[in-house]
Amino acid sequence: MATLEKIRNKSVLLFVIIIVALLAFILGDFLTSGRTYFGHPTTVAKAGAATVEYQDYNNRLSQASEQLRSQGREFSNDVLTQTVIQNLITEQLFKNEYEDLGIKVTDSELTQAMTGDYPHPAAQQMIYYLAQQLQLPEASGKAVFDAMQNPAKYGLRPEVGNELRNIWANQEKEVENTMLNQKFLSLVNGLFTYNKLDAKSFYDDAAASRSIAYVSKDAASVADGDIEFGDADVKALWNSQKQNYRLDEETREVDYIYVTIEPSQADRIAAQQAIENAITGLNASNGTEAVASSTAFIVNTTEAPASKITDNRLRTFVTENEVGTAKLLSRDGDTYTIAKLLDVKQGIDSINVSVLQAMEGTNLDSVLNVLNGGATFASLSDGATMQGQDSIWTALEGTGIDEKTKDALTAAATGKAFIFTDTIQGNPVSAIYKVNRRHAPVNFYEVATIEYTVDPSQETLTDLATALRTYVSNNSSAGEFAANATDAGYSVLSDRVSASSTALGNASDSRKFVKWAMDAKKGQVSPMMQDDKQSYLIAVAVKDIYSDYLPYTSSAVNTQLAAQARNAKKADKLMADYAGKASDLEGYAKLMGTEVATGNVNLTTPSFLNIGINESALQGAVAAAEPGKLVGPLKGNRGIFVFEVKEVNTENRPFDETEYGNRFAQTFGFARQRSALPLLLGKNKIENRSLNFVQSVGE
Repeated sequence: MATLEKIRNKSVLLFVIIIVALLAFILGDFLTSGRTYFGHPTTVAKAGAATVEYQDYNNRLSQASEQLRSQGREFSNDVLTQTVIQNLITEQLFKNEYEDLGIKVTDSELTQAMTGDYPHPAAQQMIYYLAQQLQLPEASGKAVFDAMQNPAKYGLRPEVGNELRNIWANQEKEVENTMLNQKFLSLVNGLFTYNKLDAKSFYDDAAASRSIAYVSKDAASVADGDIEFGDADVKALWNSQKQNYRLDEETREVDYIYVTIEPSQADRIAAQQAIENAITGLNASNGTEAVASSTAFIVNTTEAPASKITDNRLRTFVTENEVGTAKLLSRDGDTYTIAKLLDVKQGIDSINVSVLQAMEGTNLDSVLNVLNGGATFASLSDGATMQGQDSIWTALEGTGIDEKTKDALTAAATGKAFIFTDTIQGNPVSAIYKVNRRHAPVNFYEVATIEYTVDPSQETLTDLATALRTYVSNNSSAGEFAANATDAGYSVLSDRVSASSTALGNASDSRKFVKWAMDAKKGQVSPMMQDDKQSYLIAVAVKDIYSDYLPYTSSAVNTQLAAQARNAKKADKLMADYAGKASDLEGYAKLMGTEVATGNVNLTTPSFLNIGINESALQGAVAAAEPGKLVGPLKGNRGIFVFEVKEVNTENRPFDETEYGNRFAQTFGFARQRSALPLLLGKNKIENRSLNFVQSVGE
């Protein structure tokens, strides 16, 4: 009884422990799961009132992927993902603007854009393509719409009408969005007007160049020890440029070790032996049986005359070796190519032939009589029952022409049309041919090219993985991770990532490693991780986490700002050393130990003489200077500068207010913005939640 009582007393404690454990498990899942139980688990991105929901995102991503595949274009799915999100956010922000401003496209406007005499440019390609594919009597929106509504009228199946409705609806939506955007831009651009001062200012900057004489002294001429410089100077410069480092979303600064999975020296020695064994076996056996049992060797066989072999090495090989010979043709890095000459035979390189193909049931004898009467093959082609062409050069060997047709063309007399009817691969064929000319017979070489690529062995992969796994285990903080890498034989790379980052550094298909970095804590080091294609190993350490601004302590920012702040201090010293010490350019040149130089300054270009780029203060001073007046010394980004404007050249281009006013508007107006997104966002930030839909990674 005493024992039972103890169990009863402790059962409450056990119950509490179990409940706490379950709550911890569930809460942990709430905090780490991509699809949380609270909030909006289907929201992929959000910016103010604009949201991108998973279903819309997934549909758009599928459409974009399919379009790129159909075009045969390679693409990164991670890059495409972020492009789709940004486009959807931008579209939603624009839509909100349209609604707020009362911008609409009426039904009549949309109907006119789709079925009018002059379709909207956004619909033209679709209309013309469908009209051509459906063989409609005219290429117009009206015709396509009629075929969609009445497919039987055009000999189309009923399901074609349904397919056309889907295409039409999607295109109609795209046209509507385009028209809304055009109305919006017209409205905004109408608010952006120029005045006479704007036009004259643009003329002065764009139409005129200034010929100047100058002397300069580079900040590099001042030794670091001659100035007082410290962390406070870098911080002060950062504060003056703080808005340049504003972050749209939380950003992580990371270090990472990237290990390419490549063959070891032992793998390459083994591969060399495999190649030697393969060549020996190929020379001692028929065909390519010696490598048939190994999937490491990829065999391709071709048959062609020497004139059609574009690879010079292969052409030399087939013409200089006997049948049955195998040799190493080339080695490109870790890829070997072996060639074996399988056979040599004679054949006709190519013939010039005229052909006319006819539908089954056509009286070919009567057609043959017309041809023999002097008609050309092309003249009898009506595009429906008969299709003909004259004087086509075609190869007979190695082109996929069936043997029956090849034999008939080989045996045919030159210059005489003949009827060819047969059944080829179960299909009746009716045609009239005439062989006009033949090339002389040539040697056709049947040759096998056998490729072997050296891949890393399992032992190599195990060694690489074990070494990196051991390193991250022994260096479990971000500081240790970076500090001890060189001694361990690793190079540390750095990057900044956010939820919108498409990759970690230059690592391909690395979005899931971005997710790890965004989920990790400051100072945390990842386990050893591997990409899906088994091409590299990677380990990541989170150095720092930034929310609103990229701080001046960030390594890349600090390096850049330190150089600028140091140059500014040196330029200040140069100003103190030379300002007011001379009255003309020659005097300053003598003091600075340099010579007077000349050059032309165009104010619309970012480069400034040989001084550098982004010297806006110096360019502004040149623009405002009176000709013949000494100006300076002035402090620039890289030193000090003294100049005198000698001449202002307008190249005989008179000032025209309308012309330069319009050019001003085109250059600085809303329509010239590279992206409307920053303007539409305002103070809002994009909250990118797409990483919630990326699978977590670990070892």
